Amino acid sequence: MTNTIYIHQPEKIISFTRLPNFLFEAPSFKPLSNEAKVLYAFILRRAELSRKNGWEDEYGRIYLYYPICEVVALLHCGRQKAVNTLRELQYAGLVEIQKQGCGKPNRIYPKSYEAVPNTDFKKSGCGTPEG
Repeated sequence: MTNTIYIHQPEKIISFTRLPNFLFEAPSFKPLSNEAKVLYAFILRRAELSRKNGWEDEYGRIYLYYPICEVVALLHCGRQKAVNTLRELQYAGLVEIQKQGCGKPNRIYPKSYEAVPNTDFKKSGCGTPEG
C-alpha cells in the first residue's frame, strides 16, 4: 500500500487561492506575466482579510501590506523580480501602490477589473518598469 492520495479519497482541508479568469481572457491582461497573475490572486486573497479586519483608508478603500520579502518568498524569486512584478500590476492598473516613507511598508490598494481602462499596457510603453 502506498501513501498516495487519489482524488476519490476524502481530502484533507486544503487552502485555495482563486485565480480570476479575466486575467487570462481579457485582451488587456494577456501580456501580464504568470507571476503577476499569481501575485494579483494572492493580493485579492489578502484584501479579503483586510476587509474583515477593517483596514480601510479615510475614503473607505481597502488596503493591505505585502512586503517585498514576502513576495520574494511567494514567487521564489529575487528581490528585483518581486519589485518588477508588483510594478507590472501597478502599470496594468490592477493595484495602486502608495509609499509611506520612514521605513514603513507600502500600502497596496487592489483595484477591481471594472476599474481598469481597456488598454494594452505593454504596447502603451507603460508595461514594464523601464517603460
